[in-house]
Amino acid sequence: MIGRTVGRFKIIRQLGQGGMSKVWEADDPLLGRMVAVKTLLDSYATMPDARRRFLHEARASALLDHPAIVQVFDAGESDGVIY
Repeated sequence: MIGRTVGRFKIIRQLGQGGMSKVWEADDPLLGRMVAVKTLLDSYATMPDARRRFLHEARASALLDHPAIVQVFDAGESDGVIY
């Protein structure tokens, strides 16, 4: 994934991994800043329920507004990668 573009975000390095996803440091050239991009692991990308839950989490998180919670700027699918 390093060097790959997901949506508009250029992946720089991996920051972490959980049970269903990885988190990457990425460059957002549109807004000129570094961001974190969470991607669904490939092993879950073909499971409709996992995809639905992942995107539901993004929508729910986007509704939150608190200084201790990261903001969601984008979500979707890019060349088979759910982010």
